[in-house]
Amino acid sequence: MRPLEVDAVPTARRRVLVLSNEGARSVSKNLDRVVATLSELGFELLRPDLPAPDSIPRAVREHAAAADMMVAIGGDGTLNAVLQGLIGTGLPLGIVPLGTANSLCKTLGIPADPIAACDVIAGGHTRSIDVGRVNGTYYFNEASIGLSVTLSRRLTAQLKSRLGIFAHLFEALSVMQRTRRFRAVIRVDGDRDVAVHTAQLTVGNSRNFGGVLASDEASIDDRRLDLYSVEFRHWWDYFEVLVSLLRRRFDDAETVLTMHARRFEVRTGRPMSIEADGEIVSKTPAVFEVVPQAVKVFVPKTHLELEPARA
Repeated sequence: MRPLEVDAVPTARRRVLVLSNEGARSVSKNLDRVVATLSELGFELLRPDLPAPDSIPRAVREHAAAADMMVAIGGDGTLNAVLQGLIGTGLPLGIVPLGTANSLCKTLGIPADPIAACDVIAGGHTRSIDVGRVNGTYYFNEASIGLSVTLSRRLTAQLKSRLGIFAHLFEALSVMQRTRRFRAVIRVDGDRDVAVHTAQLTVGNSRNFGGVLASDEASIDDRRLDLYSVEFRHWWDYFEVLVSLLRRRFDDAETVLTMHARRFEVRTGRPMSIEADGEIVSKTPAVFEVVPQAVKVFVPKTHLELEPARA
């Protein structure tokens, strides 16, 4: 088993680059309170102008040299935007979850309450975690082809704000009824090919994404990715997947093919869109690969050791 990679970072009076997306759920009504709390905890806040979410990666790169750490305020989409600029800076990341699913925070044990999340950052404990990369775009939780791409396009900010995590389930049920399977060839770690006829390919980096606890075997620090192919071979498979969604886990679903590897190359008969952490980012053919220990994130002291790490 690998030794733990854990640090305690003194945070008082450190310069913090604060990044937020006011279009994310609950951000606008909580932002002032979060900013005030971080200031009271002794941080010096740097707040660049962010006219749109797609301006976040550039802002991170432009201001990283002036900061000692970063804090992302928002949901998984905001975190994904921050991640694109964060890689390579070496700065630790604090997270204040104000989104819909908050999948990464669930994996890391970061509390949903924004003030408690600020206290976690002030505690100064960081954990090194892996990230995924697909065709050059980084992601924390998952990247997918198929059903979830359609789902991402249909989930408006207004619907997510009104229904929260139930918006994902509501739209998923609607999309599943019209989903058509597609053929793909998956090369696993460069040495074997697996052909699938699937409705959904998801390459996860952590245990939680989209409100689902995907697998007990998945971990965000195991230096590998986890691929799930939702087959829908028979009409009754829809019910099994529905039960899996309701139970928020795929482990027991016979219609879901699961593979673990450091690299997956996916080819489809026609170019298909790819979403990563809820954002459309690329098209197939695609290369999914793990970037081990790529980011340090502030976590509660109780979660310094995450899931048991595999050799």
